Amino acid sequence: MLFLLLPHAVHADRITQMTQSDLCIYTAKLQVAGYYYFEQGKPREEVKIVWHGDETQNEIDFVNRTLDDAYLWLTNARNNGAGPLPVQTFGDLIYEACMNGKPL
Repeated sequence: MLFLLLPHAVHADRITQMTQSDLCIYTAKLQVAGYYYFEQGKPREEVKIVWHGDETQNEIDFVNRTLDDAYLWLTNARNNGAGPLPVQTFGDLIYEACMNGKPL
């Protein structure tokens, strides 16, 4: 089970309220969680997300898109013959790409 790590805020949309650094940290955490499930052999559609119940559609879309991106990147890397990337390196790459405004 993937529990959301969203900060507890009373306002409408937590994603849009995050600083760039916080957003990139959150993105890296979500993609590292995706990495974990991918390495376990769990298909993306079987990754269960436990929602708190107060998420906006933007927050739900962001989490799903971020996990989808992780699975896509990891699948492409595997299909292209890349060996397994250490999880810390993967997280660092995600964070750096996000902070530079570039896709991984």
